[in-house]
Amino acid sequence: MEEIAFRVKRGFDTISSLQFPTYFYDVSTQRKPQRHAQHLLQINHTRSLYHALIQPHLSKQARNAARHCLDVHLQQAKLRPFPFSENIEDIQPWLERRSSQVNKDYRAYLHSRRQGAPRRYFTSKSHALHFLHTMAPTRMTDGAWLFGFLKRWQDVRYAPLCKIYLNIVGEGNEYRNQVVQYQRLLDDNECRDWRTLDDQYYMQGVIRLALGQNVEQYLPEIIGFNLGYQQVSLAMLVAAYELNEMNIKSHYFTLGATTEDACSASAVKMLQPLLADAPSLAARQALLARVASGYQLHKVGMDIPAMVENFDLQKEFLCLMQPRMHALKRIHRIDCLERGILPKWLSHPSAPALMMQLYEEGWTDTGDVAMVQRSGLWLTMQRENILPQGYELQVLIDWLGQSKDYAKRLSHLSADCLRAINHQASSLIEGIYDPVQKEIMGQQGGDALDRMNESSSQDDIMNLLIRLIAPLMHHTQEGLRAARIYQSVLEKGSQLYSQHHAFFLMRDVV
Repeated sequence: MEEIAFRVKRGFDTISSLQFPTYFYDVSTQRKPQRHAQHLLQINHTRSLYHALIQPHLSKQARNAARHCLDVHLQQAKLRPFPFSENIEDIQPWLERRSSQVNKDYRAYLHSRRQGAPRRYFTSKSHALHFLHTMAPTRMTDGAWLFGFLKRWQDVRYAPLCKIYLNIVGEGNEYRNQVVQYQRLLDDNECRDWRTLDDQYYMQGVIRLALGQNVEQYLPEIIGFNLGYQQVSLAMLVAAYELNEMNIKSHYFTLGATTEDACSASAVKMLQPLLADAPSLAARQALLARVASGYQLHKVGMDIPAMVENFDLQKEFLCLMQPRMHALKRIHRIDCLERGILPKWLSHPSAPALMMQLYEEGWTDTGDVAMVQRSGLWLTMQRENILPQGYELQVLIDWLGQSKDYAKRLSHLSADCLRAINHQASSLIEGIYDPVQKEIMGQQGGDALDRMNESSSQDDIMNLLIRLIAPLMHHTQEGLRAARIYQSVLEKGSQLYSQHHAFFLMRDVV
Protein backbone atom coordinates (compact mmCIF):
# COMPACT_ATOMS: atom_id res chain seq x y z
CA MET A 1 0.00 0.00 0.00
CA GLU A 2 2.90 2.37 0.66
CA GLU A 3 3.82 2.53 -3.01
CA ILE A 4 0.42 3.83 -4.10
CA ALA A 5 1.36 7.47 -4.02
CA PHE A 6 4.74 6.97 -5.62
CA ARG A 7 4.03 4.90 -8.72
CA VAL A 8 2.15 7.63 -10.55
CA LYS A 9 2.84 7.60 -14.23
CA ARG A 10 3.40 11.01 -15.78
CA GLY A 11 2.45 11.97 -19.28
CA PHE A 12 0.20 10.49 -21.95
CA ASP A 13 2.58 9.60 -24.72
CA THR A 14 -0.02 8.12 -27.09
CA ILE A 15 -1.60 11.52 -27.69
CA SER A 16 0.15 14.04 -29.88
CA SER A 17 -0.15 17.82 -29.52
CA LEU A 18 -3.21 19.13 -31.34
CA GLN A 19 -3.81 22.43 -33.10
CA PHE A 20 -7.36 23.76 -32.87
CA PRO A 21 -8.64 26.08 -35.61
CA THR A 22 -9.43 29.64 -34.56
CA TYR A 23 -13.17 29.08 -34.82
CA PHE A 24 -12.93 26.44 -32.12
CA TYR A 25 -12.11 29.15 -29.61
CA ASP A 26 -15.38 30.88 -30.48
CA VAL A 27 -17.38 27.66 -30.07
CA SER A 28 -15.86 26.78 -26.73
CA THR A 29 -16.00 30.16 -24.99
CA GLN A 30 -19.26 31.75 -26.03
CA ARG A 31 -21.54 29.60 -23.87
CA LYS A 32 -24.25 31.60 -22.12
CA PRO A 33 -26.05 30.50 -18.93
CA GLN A 34 -29.67 29.47 -19.37
CA ARG A 35 -32.11 32.25 -18.63
CA HIS A 36 -35.44 30.54 -19.08
CA ALA A 37 -35.72 28.57 -15.85
CA GLN A 38 -39.46 28.17 -16.34
CA HIS A 39 -38.73 25.69 -19.14
CA LEU A 40 -36.52 23.51 -16.97
CA LEU A 41 -37.61 20.17 -15.63
CA GLN A 42 -38.46 20.73 -11.99
CA ILE A 43 -36.54 17.89 -10.38
CA ASN A 44 -36.86 18.15 -6.62
CA HIS A 45 -34.16 15.66 -5.72
CA THR A 46 -30.56 15.27 -6.83
CA ARG A 47 -31.10 11.52 -6.92
CA SER A 48 -33.97 11.93 -9.37
CA LEU A 49 -31.80 14.04 -11.69
CA TYR A 50 -29.03 11.45 -11.44
CA HIS A 51 -31.33 8.66 -12.59
CA ALA A 52 -32.83 10.87 -15.30
CA LEU A 53 -29.32 11.43 -16.72
CA ILE A 54 -28.47 7.74 -16.96
CA GLN A 55 -31.53 6.81 -18.97
CA PRO A 56 -30.68 5.40 -22.42
CA HIS A 57 -32.67 8.17 -24.10
CA LEU A 58 -32.12 11.52 -22.40
CA SER A 59 -35.09 13.88 -22.51
CA LYS A 60 -34.70 17.54 -23.46
CA GLN A 61 -36.02 18.53 -20.04
CA ALA A 62 -33.40 16.41 -18.25
CA ARG A 63 -30.65 17.90 -20.40
CA ASN A 64 -31.86 21.42 -19.59
CA ALA A 65 -32.02 20.59 -15.89
CA ALA A 66 -28.45 19.29 -16.09
CA ARG A 67 -27.21 22.50 -17.70
CA HIS A 68 -29.01 24.56 -15.09
CA CYS A 69 -27.37 22.53 -12.34
CA LEU A 70 -23.93 23.05 -13.90
CA ASP A 71 -24.45 26.79 -14.30
CA VAL A 72 -25.47 27.17 -10.66
CA HIS A 73 -22.36 25.39 -9.42
CA LEU A 74 -20.09 27.18 -11.88
CA GLN A 75 -21.37 30.52 -10.64
CA GLN A 76 -20.52 29.43 -7.10
CA ALA A 77 -17.07 28.27 -8.26
CA LYS A 78 -16.27 31.78 -9.50
CA LEU A 79 -16.48 33.03 -5.91
CA ARG A 80 -13.68 30.69 -4.77
CA PRO A 81 -9.97 31.55 -4.93
CA PHE A 82 -8.24 30.77 -8.23
CA PRO A 83 -6.89 27.23 -7.73
CA PHE A 84 -3.73 27.55 -9.84
CA SER A 85 -1.53 30.06 -11.62
CA GLU A 86 -3.00 32.17 -14.44
CA ASN A 87 0.14 31.38 -16.42
CA ILE A 88 -0.34 28.21 -18.46
CA GLU A 89 3.36 27.34 -18.15
CA ASP A 90 2.99 27.19 -14.37
CA ILE A 91 0.05 24.76 -14.25
CA GLN A 92 2.00 21.53 -14.76
CA PRO A 93 4.63 22.46 -12.12
CA TRP A 94 1.76 23.40 -9.78
CA LEU A 95 0.19 19.98 -10.28
CA GLU A 96 3.53 18.29 -9.61
CA ARG A 97 4.07 20.31 -6.42
CA ARG A 98 0.60 19.37 -5.25
CA SER A 99 1.29 15.68 -5.95
CA SER A 100 4.60 15.94 -4.09
CA GLN A 101 2.82 17.41 -1.07
CA VAL A 102 0.29 14.58 -1.08
CA ASN A 103 3.15 12.07 -1.10
CA LYS A 104 4.79 13.88 1.82
CA ASP A 105 1.56 13.95 3.81
CA TYR A 106 0.94 10.27 3.11
CA ARG A 107 4.41 9.37 4.37
CA ALA A 108 3.67 11.32 7.53
CA TYR A 109 0.40 9.41 7.95
CA LEU A 110 2.16 6.05 7.54
CA HIS A 111 4.81 7.08 10.06
CA SER A 112 2.15 8.06 12.59
CA ARG A 113 0.39 4.70 12.17
CA ARG A 114 3.65 2.83 12.76
CA GLN A 115 4.03 4.82 15.95
CA GLY A 116 0.68 3.52 17.17
CA ALA A 117 -1.74 6.22 16.02
CA PRO A 118 -5.34 4.98 15.50
CA ARG A 119 -7.06 4.81 12.13
CA ARG A 120 -7.95 8.25 10.85
CA TYR A 121 -11.26 7.33 9.22
CA PHE A 122 -12.88 4.02 10.07
CA THR A 123 -13.99 3.02 13.57
CA SER A 124 -15.42 -0.37 12.56
CA LYS A 125 -15.92 -2.60 9.54
CA SER A 126 -19.52 -1.41 9.14
CA HIS A 127 -18.16 2.14 9.02
CA ALA A 128 -15.82 1.15 6.17
CA LEU A 129 -18.60 -0.65 4.26
CA HIS A 130 -20.87 2.37 4.69
CA PHE A 131 -18.15 4.45 3.04
CA LEU A 132 -17.93 2.03 0.11
CA HIS A 133 -21.59 2.21 -0.79
CA THR A 134 -21.97 5.96 -0.18
CA MET A 135 -19.19 6.50 -2.73
CA ALA A 136 -20.94 4.33 -5.31
CA PRO A 137 -23.10 7.01 -7.05
CA THR A 138 -19.89 8.94 -7.75
CA ARG A 139 -17.61 6.04 -8.60
CA MET A 140 -20.11 4.37 -10.90
CA THR A 141 -19.87 7.49 -13.11
CA ASP A 142 -16.08 7.45 -13.55
CA GLY A 143 -15.28 8.98 -16.93
CA ALA A 144 -18.87 10.13 -17.56
CA TRP A 145 -17.86 13.80 -18.08
CA LEU A 146 -16.04 12.80 -21.30
CA PHE A 147 -18.70 10.53 -22.76
CA GLY A 148 -20.20 13.09 -25.16
CA PHE A 149 -16.94 13.40 -27.09
CA LEU A 150 -17.26 9.82 -28.36
CA LYS A 151 -19.78 11.07 -30.92
CA ARG A 152 -17.00 13.18 -32.47
CA TRP A 153 -14.87 10.16 -33.28
CA GLN A 154 -14.11 11.42 -36.81
CA ASP A 155 -12.72 14.74 -35.56
CA VAL A 156 -9.02 14.45 -34.68
CA ARG A 157 -9.25 17.40 -32.27
CA TYR A 158 -11.34 15.31 -29.88
CA ALA A 159 -9.22 12.15 -30.07
CA PRO A 160 -7.33 12.91 -26.81
CA LEU A 161 -10.58 13.26 -24.88
CA CYS A 162 -11.97 10.06 -26.40
CA LYS A 163 -8.76 8.24 -25.44
CA ILE A 164 -8.94 9.48 -21.85
CA TYR A 165 -12.50 8.13 -21.60
CA LEU A 166 -11.40 4.79 -23.05
CA ASN A 167 -8.48 4.72 -20.60
CA ILE A 168 -10.84 5.14 -17.64
CA VAL A 169 -13.15 2.38 -18.90
CA GLY A 170 -10.13 0.11 -19.40
CA GLU A 171 -10.21 0.09 -23.20
CA GLY A 172 -12.50 -2.91 -23.00
CA ASN A 173 -10.39 -4.81 -20.44
CA GLU A 174 -12.56 -5.62 -17.42
CA TYR A 175 -9.54 -5.76 -15.10
CA ARG A 176 -8.72 -2.14 -15.93
CA ASN A 177 -12.29 -0.86 -16.08
CA GLN A 178 -12.72 1.25 -12.95
CA VAL A 179 -16.48 0.75 -12.72
CA VAL A 180 -16.12 -3.04 -13.06
CA GLN A 181 -13.57 -3.03 -10.26
CA TYR A 182 -15.75 -0.89 -7.99
CA GLN A 183 -18.81 -3.06 -8.64
CA ARG A 184 -16.75 -6.12 -7.69
CA LEU A 185 -15.65 -4.36 -4.52
CA LEU A 186 -19.31 -3.80 -3.62
CA ASP A 187 -20.29 -7.36 -4.54
CA ASP A 188 -17.40 -8.97 -2.66
CA ASN A 189 -18.39 -7.11 0.51
CA GLU A 190 -22.15 -7.61 0.04
CA CYS A 191 -22.83 -3.90 0.34
CA ARG A 192 -26.48 -2.97 0.17
CA ASP A 193 -27.97 -1.41 -2.92
CA TRP A 194 -26.52 2.09 -3.30
CA ARG A 195 -29.62 3.21 -5.19
CA THR A 196 -31.41 3.74 -1.85
CA LEU A 197 -28.99 6.40 -0.61
CA ASP A 198 -29.95 9.95 0.35
CA ASP A 199 -29.73 12.84 -2.12
CA GLN A 200 -26.51 14.24 -0.69
CA TYR A 201 -24.46 11.36 -2.09
CA TYR A 202 -25.52 11.90 -5.71
CA MET A 203 -24.34 15.46 -6.40
CA GLN A 204 -20.85 14.66 -7.73
CA GLY A 205 -22.33 11.96 -9.96
CA VAL A 206 -24.85 14.46 -11.34
CA ILE A 207 -22.03 16.91 -12.14
CA ARG A 208 -20.14 14.21 -14.04
CA LEU A 209 -23.17 13.03 -15.99
CA ALA A 210 -24.28 16.59 -16.75
CA LEU A 211 -20.86 17.52 -18.17
CA GLY A 212 -20.81 14.42 -20.36
CA GLN A 213 -24.22 15.27 -21.83
CA ASN A 214 -23.20 18.85 -22.68
CA VAL A 215 -19.62 18.59 -23.90
CA GLU A 216 -19.95 21.16 -26.67
CA GLN A 217 -20.96 23.91 -24.26
CA TYR A 218 -18.52 23.09 -21.45
CA LEU A 219 -15.25 22.03 -23.07
CA PRO A 220 -12.98 24.37 -21.01
CA GLU A 221 -14.79 23.33 -17.83
CA ILE A 222 -14.36 19.65 -18.72
CA ILE A 223 -10.63 20.10 -19.23
CA GLY A 224 -10.46 21.79 -15.81
CA PHE A 225 -12.61 19.09 -14.21
CA ASN A 226 -10.31 16.42 -15.63
CA LEU A 227 -7.32 18.17 -14.10
CA GLY A 228 -8.99 17.99 -10.70
CA TYR A 229 -10.16 14.41 -11.07
CA GLN A 230 -6.78 13.05 -12.10
CA GLN A 231 -5.03 14.30 -8.96
CA VAL A 232 -4.55 11.56 -6.38
CA SER A 233 -5.80 12.85 -3.02
CA LEU A 234 -4.41 12.14 0.44
CA ALA A 235 -7.92 11.16 1.59
CA MET A 236 -8.11 8.45 -1.08
CA LEU A 237 -4.71 7.03 -0.14
CA VAL A 238 -5.57 6.97 3.57
CA ALA A 239 -8.95 5.35 2.88
CA ALA A 240 -7.33 2.68 0.69
CA TYR A 241 -4.74 1.90 3.37
CA GLU A 242 -7.35 1.57 6.13
CA LEU A 243 -9.69 -0.51 3.99
CA ASN A 244 -6.83 -2.90 3.31
CA GLU A 245 -6.13 -3.05 7.05
CA MET A 246 -9.71 -4.23 7.60
CA ASN A 247 -9.31 -6.99 4.99
CA ILE A 248 -11.39 -5.09 2.42
CA LYS A 249 -9.39 -5.57 -0.75
CA SER A 250 -9.04 -2.12 -2.26
CA HIS A 251 -7.61 -2.88 -5.72
CA TYR A 252 -10.00 -0.31 -7.14
CA PHE A 253 -8.33 2.51 -5.21
CA THR A 254 -4.80 1.40 -6.10
CA LEU A 255 -5.87 1.11 -9.75
CA GLY A 256 -7.12 4.69 -9.72
CA ALA A 257 -4.10 5.99 -7.82
CA THR A 258 -1.63 4.52 -10.30
CA THR A 259 -3.41 5.35 -13.58
CA GLU A 260 -5.63 8.43 -13.20
CA ASP A 261 -2.84 10.99 -12.91
CA ALA A 262 -1.42 9.84 -16.23
CA CYS A 263 -3.93 12.02 -18.06
CA SER A 264 -3.14 15.32 -16.31
CA ALA A 265 -0.35 16.23 -18.70
CA SER A 266 -2.69 15.49 -21.61
CA ALA A 267 -5.30 17.90 -20.24
CA VAL A 268 -2.67 20.66 -19.91
CA LYS A 269 -1.49 19.85 -23.43
CA MET A 270 -5.01 20.38 -24.81
CA LEU A 271 -5.31 23.62 -22.90
CA GLN A 272 -2.32 25.18 -24.64
CA PRO A 273 -3.80 25.44 -28.16
CA LEU A 274 -7.10 26.66 -26.71
CA LEU A 275 -5.38 29.55 -24.99
CA ALA A 276 -3.15 30.21 -27.98
CA ASP A 277 -6.21 30.77 -30.17
CA ALA A 278 -7.63 33.42 -27.84
CA PRO A 279 -7.95 36.74 -29.78
CA SER A 280 -6.96 38.89 -26.80
CA LEU A 281 -5.42 38.76 -23.34
CA ALA A 282 -8.85 39.34 -21.78
CA ALA A 283 -10.33 36.43 -23.75
CA ARG A 284 -7.42 34.21 -22.69
CA GLN A 285 -7.99 35.08 -19.04
CA ALA A 286 -11.74 34.48 -19.38
CA LEU A 287 -11.14 31.03 -20.88
CA LEU A 288 -8.63 30.10 -18.18
CA ALA A 289 -11.18 31.26 -15.58
CA ARG A 290 -13.65 28.78 -17.05
CA VAL A 291 -11.03 26.03 -16.81
CA ALA A 292 -10.48 26.99 -13.16
CA SER A 293 -14.23 26.86 -12.48
CA GLY A 294 -14.34 23.40 -14.03
CA TYR A 295 -11.47 22.34 -11.79
CA GLN A 296 -13.53 23.43 -8.78
CA LEU A 297 -16.45 21.24 -9.90
CA HIS A 298 -14.66 18.08 -8.78
CA LYS A 299 -15.05 19.40 -5.20
CA VAL A 300 -18.84 19.68 -5.44
CA GLY A 301 -20.77 17.26 -3.26
CA MET A 302 -19.53 15.22 -0.31
CA ASP A 303 -15.81 14.56 -0.16
CA ILE A 304 -14.24 11.51 1.51
CA PRO A 305 -13.86 13.06 5.00
CA ALA A 306 -17.51 14.20 4.91
CA MET A 307 -18.71 10.74 3.89
CA VAL A 308 -16.68 9.18 6.68
CA GLU A 309 -18.00 11.65 9.23
CA ASN A 310 -21.58 11.10 8.11
CA PHE A 311 -21.66 7.52 9.38
CA ASP A 312 -23.89 6.99 12.43
CA LEU A 313 -23.93 3.40 13.72
CA GLN A 314 -26.95 4.09 15.92
CA LYS A 315 -28.98 5.40 13.01
CA GLU A 316 -27.92 2.58 10.69
CA PHE A 317 -28.82 -0.01 13.33
CA LEU A 318 -32.29 1.44 13.91
CA CYS A 319 -32.90 1.63 10.17
CA LEU A 320 -32.19 -2.06 9.71
CA MET A 321 -34.37 -2.91 12.75
CA GLN A 322 -37.36 -0.83 11.57
CA PRO A 323 -38.74 -3.37 9.05
CA ARG A 324 -38.21 -6.17 11.61
CA MET A 325 -40.18 -4.43 14.35
CA HIS A 326 -43.41 -6.35 13.85
CA ALA A 327 -41.74 -9.75 14.18
CA LEU A 328 -39.66 -8.73 17.21
CA LYS A 329 -42.68 -7.20 18.97
CA ARG A 330 -44.64 -10.42 18.43
CA ILE A 331 -41.83 -12.61 19.76
CA HIS A 332 -41.34 -10.35 22.77
CA ARG A 333 -45.06 -10.47 23.64
CA ILE A 334 -44.95 -14.26 23.53
CA ASP A 335 -41.86 -14.23 25.74
CA CYS A 336 -43.58 -11.92 28.23
CA LEU A 337 -46.68 -14.11 28.40
CA GLU A 338 -44.58 -17.20 28.97
CA ARG A 339 -42.84 -15.44 31.87
CA GLY A 340 -46.15 -14.18 33.27
CA ILE A 341 -45.42 -10.45 32.77
CA LEU A 342 -46.93 -7.69 30.64
CA PRO A 343 -45.04 -5.52 28.14
CA LYS A 344 -44.24 -2.04 29.50
CA TRP A 345 -44.86 -0.01 26.35
CA LEU A 346 -47.72 1.13 24.18
CA SER A 347 -49.18 -1.07 21.45
CA HIS A 348 -47.12 0.68 18.74
CA PRO A 349 -43.64 1.30 20.16
CA SER A 350 -40.91 3.03 18.21
CA ALA A 351 -37.76 1.14 17.28
CA PRO A 352 -35.69 2.96 19.96
CA ALA A 353 -38.31 2.18 22.63
CA LEU A 354 -38.39 -1.50 21.69
CA MET A 355 -34.62 -1.78 21.64
CA MET A 356 -34.37 -0.03 25.02
CA GLN A 357 -36.79 -2.57 26.47
CA LEU A 358 -34.94 -5.51 24.93
CA TYR A 359 -31.65 -4.16 26.24
CA GLU A 360 -33.02 -3.77 29.77
CA GLU A 361 -34.20 -7.39 29.65
CA GLY A 362 -30.77 -8.62 28.55
CA TRP A 363 -31.53 -9.44 24.91
CA THR A 364 -28.63 -7.39 23.47
CA ASP A 365 -26.03 -7.09 26.21
CA THR A 366 -23.01 -9.12 25.07
CA GLY A 367 -20.11 -6.87 26.01
CA ASP A 368 -17.96 -8.55 23.37
CA VAL A 369 -18.10 -8.55 19.57
CA ALA A 370 -17.10 -12.22 19.58
CA MET A 371 -20.19 -13.11 21.63
CA VAL A 372 -22.88 -11.36 19.57
CA GLN A 373 -24.14 -14.60 18.02
CA ARG A 374 -25.09 -15.83 21.50
CA SER A 375 -27.23 -12.80 22.33
CA GLY A 376 -30.98 -13.19 22.66
CA LEU A 377 -31.62 -10.71 19.85
CA TRP A 378 -29.35 -12.54 17.42
CA LEU A 379 -30.78 -15.98 18.25
CA THR A 380 -34.35 -14.68 17.93
CA MET A 381 -33.69 -13.03 14.57
CA GLN A 382 -31.94 -16.17 13.38
CA ARG A 383 -34.86 -18.38 14.46
CA GLU A 384 -37.37 -16.05 12.77
CA ASN A 385 -35.26 -15.91 9.61
CA ILE A 386 -34.96 -12.10 9.76
CA LEU A 387 -31.17 -11.80 10.14
CA PRO A 388 -29.88 -9.17 7.68
CA GLN A 389 -27.12 -9.84 5.17
CA GLY A 390 -23.98 -8.09 3.97
CA TYR A 391 -23.49 -4.54 5.18
CA GLU A 392 -26.53 -4.59 7.47
CA LEU A 393 -25.30 -7.79 9.14
CA GLN A 394 -22.02 -6.05 9.92
CA VAL A 395 -23.95 -3.11 11.39
CA LEU A 396 -25.82 -5.54 13.66
CA ILE A 397 -22.56 -7.20 14.76
CA ASP A 398 -20.84 -3.89 15.51
CA TRP A 399 -23.83 -2.46 17.39
CA LEU A 400 -24.30 -5.56 19.54
CA GLY A 401 -20.60 -5.57 20.34
CA GLN A 402 -21.00 -2.05 21.78
CA SER A 403 -24.62 -2.29 22.95
CA LYS A 404 -23.86 -1.05 26.46
CA ASP A 405 -22.79 2.33 25.10
CA TYR A 406 -25.34 2.64 22.31
CA ALA A 407 -28.41 1.37 24.18
CA LYS A 408 -27.95 3.99 26.90
CA ARG A 409 -28.20 6.72 24.26
CA LEU A 410 -31.41 5.45 22.64
CA SER A 411 -33.64 7.58 24.87
CA HIS A 412 -31.77 10.75 23.85
CA LEU A 413 -32.46 10.56 20.12
CA SER A 414 -33.84 13.81 18.74
CA ALA A 415 -37.16 14.08 16.91
CA ASP A 416 -35.26 15.01 13.72
CA CYS A 417 -33.14 11.88 14.00
CA LEU A 418 -36.23 9.70 14.45
CA ARG A 419 -37.87 11.25 11.39
CA ALA A 420 -34.70 10.65 9.36
CA ILE A 421 -34.61 7.02 10.46
CA ASN A 422 -38.25 6.46 9.50
CA HIS A 423 -37.71 8.19 6.17
CA GLN A 424 -34.59 6.16 5.34
CA ALA A 425 -36.21 2.89 6.36
CA SER A 426 -39.22 3.49 4.13
CA SER A 427 -37.41 5.20 1.23
CA LEU A 428 -38.79 4.30 -2.20
CA ILE A 429 -37.04 5.03 -5.47
CA GLU A 430 -39.12 6.45 -8.31
CA GLY A 431 -37.94 6.41 -11.89
CA ILE A 432 -34.80 4.47 -11.02
CA TYR A 433 -32.77 2.89 -13.81
CA ASP A 434 -33.39 -0.79 -13.20
CA PRO A 435 -30.13 -2.83 -13.29
CA VAL A 436 -32.06 -5.80 -14.68
CA GLN A 437 -33.34 -3.59 -17.49
CA LYS A 438 -29.76 -2.42 -18.06
CA GLU A 439 -28.64 -6.05 -18.45
CA ILE A 440 -31.44 -6.69 -20.96
CA MET A 441 -30.46 -3.58 -22.90
CA GLY A 442 -26.84 -4.73 -22.96
CA GLN A 443 -27.83 -8.13 -24.33
CA GLN A 444 -30.04 -6.48 -26.93
CA GLY A 445 -27.15 -4.20 -27.88
CA GLY A 446 -24.83 -7.18 -28.24
CA ASP A 447 -27.39 -8.93 -30.43
CA ALA A 448 -27.77 -5.78 -32.51
CA LEU A 449 -23.99 -5.63 -32.97
CA ASP A 450 -23.97 -9.24 -34.16
CA ARG A 451 -26.71 -8.43 -36.66
CA MET A 452 -24.69 -5.64 -38.28
CA ASN A 453 -23.58 -6.51 -41.80
CA GLU A 454 -22.04 -4.84 -44.82
CA SER A 455 -25.28 -3.06 -45.61
CA SER A 456 -25.30 -1.35 -42.21
CA SER A 457 -24.42 2.31 -42.32
CA GLN A 458 -21.29 3.66 -40.69
CA ASP A 459 -23.32 5.98 -38.43
CA ASP A 460 -25.62 3.18 -37.27
CA ILE A 461 -22.70 0.99 -36.23
CA MET A 462 -20.84 3.77 -34.42
CA ASN A 463 -23.99 4.99 -32.67
CA LEU A 464 -24.59 1.48 -31.38
CA LEU A 465 -21.02 1.20 -30.11
CA ILE A 466 -21.31 4.55 -28.35
CA ARG A 467 -24.60 3.59 -26.73
CA LEU A 468 -23.00 0.42 -25.36
CA ILE A 469 -20.06 2.26 -23.79
CA ALA A 470 -22.19 4.94 -22.15
CA PRO A 471 -21.90 5.54 -18.38
CA LEU A 472 -23.38 2.66 -16.34
CA MET A 473 -23.30 0.49 -19.48
CA HIS A 474 -19.63 0.26 -20.46
CA HIS A 475 -18.82 -2.22 -17.67
CA THR A 476 -21.23 -4.87 -19.01
CA GLN A 477 -19.79 -7.61 -21.20
CA GLU A 478 -21.42 -6.01 -24.25
CA GLY A 479 -20.02 -2.62 -23.27
CA LEU A 480 -16.49 -3.99 -22.83
CA ARG A 481 -16.71 -5.59 -26.24
CA ALA A 482 -17.95 -2.34 -27.79
CA ALA A 483 -15.11 -0.40 -26.14
CA ARG A 484 -12.53 -2.71 -27.72
CA ILE A 485 -14.06 -2.19 -31.16
CA TYR A 486 -14.30 1.58 -30.68
CA GLN A 487 -10.65 1.65 -29.57
CA SER A 488 -9.63 -0.13 -32.76
CA VAL A 489 -11.64 2.29 -34.87
CA LEU A 490 -10.00 5.24 -33.15
CA GLU A 491 -6.50 3.81 -33.63
CA LYS A 492 -6.96 2.80 -37.27
CA GLY A 493 -8.64 6.04 -38.28
CA SER A 494 -11.86 6.98 -40.02
CA GLN A 495 -10.45 6.59 -43.55
CA LEU A 496 -9.81 2.89 -43.02
CA TYR A 497 -13.12 2.49 -41.29
CA SER A 498 -15.05 4.11 -44.15
CA GLN A 499 -14.67 0.78 -45.93
CA HIS A 500 -17.32 -1.33 -44.19
CA HIS A 501 -15.50 -4.62 -44.67
CA ALA A 502 -12.56 -3.25 -42.63
CA PHE A 503 -14.87 -3.03 -39.63
CA PHE A 504 -15.82 -6.67 -39.90
CA LEU A 505 -12.23 -7.78 -40.40
CA MET A 506 -11.45 -5.84 -37.26
CA ARG A 507 -14.18 -7.61 -35.28
CA ASP A 508 -12.52 -10.96 -35.95
CA VAL A 509 -9.42 -9.97 -34.04
CA VAL A 510 -10.87 -7.74 -31.29
